[in-house]
Amino acid sequence: MSTAGSAPSNALEARPARRRRGVVRWRGLIPIVVVLLAIVVGWLTMGEALLRNTIEEGATKFLGTEVDIASLHVRLRDATVELQGVSIADPFDRMRNLVEAQRVTAVLEGRPLLEKKIIVRTLTLAGVNTGTARRTAAAPAPRDGFAASTLRSLDTWAARLRKPIASFTPIDTLRAVVLDPTKLASVQRALEAGARADSLRDALAGAIQRTLGIDGTRKAVADVRRTLAQVDSAKRRVEALARDARTTTVVLGAELQALDSARREDYAFARSLMKIPTIEGPDLGGALFGDVSIDRFQKIMYWAQMAQKYVPPGLLPREQPGPKRLRMAGSTIAFPKAREYPDFLLRRGDVDLGIGGKSAASGKYVASVTNVTTMPALVREPMRFTLSRRSTAGVVAAIDAAGVLDHVGGRIRDSLGVDASGVTLPSFPLPGLPMRATLGEGTSRIDLLRVGDRVAARWTIHAPGVTWRRTDSIATGGVKNTMQSLALRVIEGVNDLEIVADLTGEIAKPSLAVRSNLDRLLAERMRAVAGEEIAKAEAKARAQVDRIVEEKTAPLRAKADSLRAQGEQLVADARARLDEEKKKLDERLKALLPTGGLIKLPGEE
Repeated sequence: MSTAGSAPSNALEARPARRRRGVVRWRGLIPIVVVLLAIVVGWLTMGEALLRNTIEEGATKFLGTEVDIASLHVRLRDATVELQGVSIADPFDRMRNLVEAQRVTAVLEGRPLLEKKIIVRTLTLAGVNTGTARRTAAAPAPRDGFAASTLRSLDTWAARLRKPIASFTPIDTLRAVVLDPTKLASVQRALEAGARADSLRDALAGAIQRTLGIDGTRKAVADVRRTLAQVDSAKRRVEALARDARTTTVVLGAELQALDSARREDYAFARSLMKIPTIEGPDLGGALFGDVSIDRFQKIMYWAQMAQKYVPPGLLPREQPGPKRLRMAGSTIAFPKAREYPDFLLRRGDVDLGIGGKSAASGKYVASVTNVTTMPALVREPMRFTLSRRSTAGVVAAIDAAGVLDHVGGRIRDSLGVDASGVTLPSFPLPGLPMRATLGEGTSRIDLLRVGDRVAARWTIHAPGVTWRRTDSIATGGVKNTMQSLALRVIEGVNDLEIVADLTGEIAKPSLAVRSNLDRLLAERMRAVAGEEIAKAEAKARAQVDRIVEEKTAPLRAKADSLRAQGEQLVADARARLDEEKKKLDERLKALLPTGGLIKLPGEE
């Protein structure tokens, strides 16, 4: 458009035409291709190594012992991971492997991987060996980790279970000792209970005064009806206090009864100080075979504690260390949902392998495991595993094992049964005697049941060809005394050994009972030779313990009786006072009601 006096404009015609964009925007595509290419190159060069290190670290933390993997290969097309040269160290022996496998193949499910969850559809193992020696010692578990703390707590747990070493001191050298009262468990518990009795007595007297307060109530409250309500409330408080007093006396009575079990410990302590020979069958069984039984149960409890830690029951929140930051790292709390993929799940794993040769370990092994997960409440099925073995060597050997870990609900229910026949049994020294037992081939069975915080376990051994070997110290130095010589002769005459060890009670404080045919026979022979003299020495030790314990516990029993009587008297007096006050108030109310229905205040004329 143009105006008068102006030249025509060709601006529209002079504008350059818009360029057509291509289908591919190279400026944006090239960086994406470069990044993807870098990812592919990084995966091909370092991806499998990083994944191998991650799996090693996670498995080491999960099992509490070093896990080594020689190589790892990933096939993305079928979501398969193949591990080669896998070894799991024994947490109780750093120079030994629990399991060593030449190849482990796991087929994963693809969809859960998008949620950072690992679901293993099938797992196969090949070239599996157990109990192999390591070239280098395994790295110890981190001192601040759960595995190390569990091992330390189990060492303390085992120390409480250990029995005193069997004594075979000759009768004529028994020592006369003076017992220190502070060393006796009965005296220690009596002193603690006495202090609690004093505090309970003071608390009861103070509670009675605080509960009543009737005089102050009458002076402060003018309304007779309100005063009656106060009296009724005080009566209810007195009845509650009476129930508390009865409960207190029951608890104190239970502590007095517990002194009897502590006194049995004091008897054993006095026997050990006086070096009295052990002739009772149960004591001999625990002294001779207690250590080897405790070692066996200790290993089982270790794996049970690890299962409780990493496979917790129910939908409990799971606390994990938070990411490291400049500020306090804190913790990450994961709340599982009722319907989602678990963090890890092995639906089924099968192992079919054979070990050649003519050793006791030779044979064909078949094992299967199902529902191995870190979140059993989401799977809703307990973990089950079986193991069986049939030997192809010259000897007939078989192993059958089955177990269930039921952590689906809020309470743990674990069971295990292992039956082995024709296998090589352990060899171990006999505490208190210069002799070592070589059990040879025989049968062994372990049964375990855990429900909540209680456990019942039994380990039985039958060694039909046991051999006994004296150590160098006794072989060169000769027998120390006649009692020891008798014990050695009796033991060497036993060719068929049977041992039964029972572990029962709360997991934190179980009781161990060990018995065998050897301790019964040994007790009979020693009782026949020196039973009368040993009985006299035991009676002397018991009398000394009884005298000290009675002297220290008599004041406690008197306090308990006094506390019981005082509590009953205080409660009876309180009831009487309340009944009297209520009677007076009722009479006052009856006297006031006829006067026109008006109630005069106390003190009014």
